[in-house]
Amino acid sequence: MYRKSLLSPRGFSLIDAMMAMVVMVLGLSALRNAFPTHLATERQASERVQATLLGKNYLEQLRLRGFAALAALPQTTTPEPFVDDQQQVVGERFRVQMTRALEAEDLVAVHVKVVWPWPASTHQVQLATYISRHDK
Repeated sequence: MYRKSLLSPRGFSLIDAMMAMVVMVLGLSALRNAFPTHLATERQASERVQATLLGKNYLEQLRLRGFAALAALPQTTTPEPFVDDQQQVVGERFRVQMTRALEAEDLVAVHVKVVWPWPASTHQVQLATYISRHDK
């Protein structure tokens, strides 16, 4: 009696090769679609870190000026222009806004907001600190 083996000595059939190609194409197309999303997320996270560091640096510069100088300092914003609604960057990438409020006679609250454009919307990071007349 002649038994036909599942593994043909001639190799794969044309249907086997075509099915393998379909599976590979589907897998590779799924990978191709995943990469832009991951790259965009990575870029957004990188920009958030840059904005946070910029804001922290700005707060530290304000703290080093001292209470007297800070209490007399006007509200500041980086110079215009910034970004229009079509996401056309005109000027620097990040915009820094500082507001301060005299909480008590010897305490100033300082708020720093760093804003930057993103294709779907504008993102921001807000940081705050208090500076006392007694800080050294």
